[in-house]
Amino acid sequence: MSAQVGPPLWMRVINKVRRLIEGPPVREKTVVKVVDPSARKRCPPSFLIGVYRSGTTLLRYVLDSHSRIAVPPETNFLNSLAEMWGSDWMRKGLRGVGVDEEGLLERLRDFAWTIYDDYALAKGKARWVDKTPSYVDILDFIDLLFGAQCRYIMLYRHGLDVAQSMAAVHANDGLGGPARRYAEEFTRSPRLAFTHYWKDQCGKMIDFERRHPDRCHRIRYEDYAEDPDRYLPPVFEFLGEAWEPGVLAYHKRPHDFGLQDHKIETARGFKPKTKTYRHWDREEISEATRIAAPVLEQLGYPVP
Repeated sequence: MSAQVGPPLWMRVINKVRRLIEGPPVREKTVVKVVDPSARKRCPPSFLIGVYRSGTTLLRYVLDSHSRIAVPPETNFLNSLAEMWGSDWMRKGLRGVGVDEEGLLERLRDFAWTIYDDYALAKGKARWVDKTPSYVDILDFIDLLFGAQCRYIMLYRHGLDVAQSMAAVHANDGLGGPARRYAEEFTRSPRLAFTHYWKDQCGKMIDFERRHPDRCHRIRYEDYAEDPDRYLPPVFEFLGEAWEPGVLAYHKRPHDFGLQDHKIETARGFKPKTKTYRHWDREEISEATRIAAPVLEQLGYPVP
């Protein structure tokens, strides 16, 4: 079994040289200050949902390049709001100061919506889309928070490619949270561990799609990266926004730097990365395929 999970040394050197010459596509950081409440306008809520290493950052840059859409780096804070909402101990304490369940939800909703709206306002945009992979685990809470007007772009990538990419990050000690716990549980092979992780996370996404079909738009990384002119316009149509061909030149526009954005600093245009797992040995590919097969079939990927 090959031990190499990241790009070779020569490729890393070339990427660094390109970064020095061309500069990364992330060039600014907006400072969002407290906004006068009278200047606020509640924006339509939307979320880009996908497992880590599924092409969410690339699609985030595309969406953020639209004249009306602001897409911040990973926000993560909704996880803590979901924890507060689900804590009986916290609810009991809040009831003691007169905040019941309905009052708590309204306060959490107003807090979250204000954070996003202020960001969009600071960017001069009319709406926002959040891209935070960990939100796969709190989809029902998000839907409770933002209601029936919320829209979800559900992004998928082949499970073995995701597992390969996550294993490369894990090798550099760059993973935390539930994904890391999978690697600690399935110690025999990080790749198989992350195949299990992909299967479980995609299962949650597919279930959510099934329950909210009218408010979800499914797209695959391989499709939009291979043929962006065909697969990206329907995403904007789903959001009710006009298609702007300029979004395809996302690398020529400034974007705020996020936690995972170093992976795309040298990206220019669309170059799909597929079958990155081909260097695995035959036994590992076979086992990973057996793990992923049920979900791969549901998503329309060929299963040997």
